[in-house]
Amino acid sequence: MKKFFANLEETIGGMLFIMMLIVLTIQIFSRQVFDNPLTWSEGLAKFIFIYVAYLAVSVGIKENGHVFIDYFVKKFPTTVQTIINYVFQFIILVAIIFMGYIGYELSMRKVPVQIVSLDISYVYMYMALPLFSILMIYRLIERNVKEFRSSKSEVK
Repeated sequence: MKKFFANLEETIGGMLFIMMLIVLTIQIFSRQVFDNPLTWSEGLAKFIFIYVAYLAVSVGIKENGHVFIDYFVKKFPTTVQTIINYVFQFIILVAIIFMGYIGYELSMRKVPVQIVSLDISYVYMYMALPLFSILMIYRLIERNVKEFRSSKSEVK
């Protein structure tokens, strides 16, 4: 179970990506072969793509894959570099919290609006940001705790 949760984003994202590929393949086949395009496939593909994209952001946070230009930071002593790193991590945390809040506010405005082709509310699409913000915060804290513990063990 621990291994599954460690790779949660990759597993779910991979399954969703395959599902999106299948939906788009069916759409292309339906349009080209039967000359009868499906009305729901574009909406579903967009819906899945949004979830895959936010899962990818969470993977980037988990693996510390965000862009960081460290040319000037590397010129400082190690302790100053560590402080700057934690300041940046805190800024990222605040940004994720802010994005999650904005996403929640936007999604609440979309409750009455329907995705006509799927016959569901837009709230399900817009709730991806606040939901995955929670996962992003967890992964950010998890990675920083691991880095902190490993730096403490290296000092000893």
